Amino acid sequence: MIGSPKWLNTKEDVVNAVNYAKQGIIDKNDVIKRLTDLLSDEKVWVYKQDVDSTYKPADSTEKVMQVDDMESQTTKYVLYTLQDNPDARFLRMGLTKDEIENYINELKEA
Repeated sequence: MIGSPKWLNTKEDVVNAVNYAKQGIIDKNDVIKRLTDLLSDEKVWVYKQDVDSTYKPADSTEKVMQVDDMESQTTKYVLYTLQDNPDARFLRMGLTKDEIENYINELKEA
């Protein structure tokens, strides 16, 4: 393969893109953006329970959403918690968050 892979689908694609960026064959900023994008689904909001309208989230890992049911014309409040996503793309590719952050730092320093 010559040039930047169209998609970063495998660990090998990531390693190749980082190496090409270090050599100046492809744009370093583009690779940094793509690596940052890989981390975008690291966390997900997961349903925890129904709560009442006065519930206050404990911290930034909780959020309450208002859900309106048009059929029954009722409103309920649902609590979600922010959790690690076991199906994150970078994990399925065999990468860790630390590896991606190291690649990003290497490119910024290069």
